[in-house]
Amino acid sequence: MNYRHALLLAPEDLGGSGTKVIDIDVRNPISRIDIKFKTTKASNGMSAGAPANISAIELVDGSKVLHSLNGHENQALAYYSDPGVIMDHGQHVSTLSEVDEFRISFGRHLWDEMLAFLPGNFINPQLKITFDEDVSDTSVSANECEVWARIFDEKSVSPIGFLSAIEQYQYTCGAANSYENISLPEDREIRQILVRAYQDGYEPWYQIKEARLDENTLDRIPFDFTDLETYYRMMKSVWKAIVQQVVLAPGSGGQTYYLPMTDYNASIAGVGMGGTEELYMTAAAARGGKFQLACTTGVNIAAIAQGYLPWHCYQFPMGKLNDVDDWYNPAGKKPRLRLRAGTGGTSGTGEVVIEELYRY
Repeated sequence: MNYRHALLLAPEDLGGSGTKVIDIDVRNPISRIDIKFKTTKASNGMSAGAPANISAIELVDGSKVLHSLNGHENQALAYYSDPGVIMDHGQHVSTLSEVDEFRISFGRHLWDEMLAFLPGNFINPQLKITFDEDVSDTSVSANECEVWARIFDEKSVSPIGFLSAIEQYQYTCGAANSYENISLPEDREIRQILVRAYQDGYEPWYQIKEARLDENTLDRIPFDFTDLETYYRMMKSVWKAIVQQVVLAPGSGGQTYYLPMTDYNASIAGVGMGGTEELYMTAAAARGGKFQLACTTGVNIAAIAQGYLPWHCYQFPMGKLNDVDDWYNPAGKKPRLRLRAGTGGTSGTGEVVIEELYRY
């Protein structure tokens, strides 16, 4: 068989919170690492998005960081890199399992022969998962984590490197209309940049409304988007919408649910399961992926939600994503990302993620 699926961590309750460290004791090239984190829900609503339970996913070799993202960033990168992907089971009902998927993709796609992780090139590669089981549902008392590696087995490949995604910068945004200048690393080609503009219950441009990339102090300006709402509208012809199947139990009293699509016009449509039902929003919109829902009776709802901007993240492709030779080479250019705060000002945070080509 050309490929093999190796279990790195058998299903295990990790406890309430902490960091799970897993040695990568595999010698063959790895195309992708898949992480499942499941909680047993104890309430019907949500206090935060389910990825908030995972505060860090890191791949390290001693002090060298090879991958480092939080749960929201990790899923957002997957949504942009693999359009149409489903990153959670969508089951948000008390007593049932809420399952989220996370991944470290070392290639442009699964089984990419040019880009894969070679554990043997490193001294002691380790996967670290930092978690807190009761952030999304504050009543949770049980979880289960499982980790798989998708490995090249009998197929011989000679990758030139792998994709390394790291949160480069995190900050509390300044006052409305203030600027944050962020110097970007110059040592590796950049495939894409994600900017997360987060404030609970608001669309991303409410928090960060402008983005500009310049080189050598304005000698060149690869992009300057002075209105990120307009940028989002333009990119709807490029990005594939996130479409997710969900099961909910809002009841007539209403519940709040956090779903990955965070644009102002994110939408949901549902049908009663086992009875006549009318699902409706109790707020004017599901801004920021915060769906405040109620229904006329108490039956469960099967629904489809859709929208854009996964977990408050903008994507800025730095070339054709599938063409390694077309990615942005920052060497000697002193690239700088300038972000301008929106109306949200100091109430929210900004995060910058860079996916780079790590060459062997």
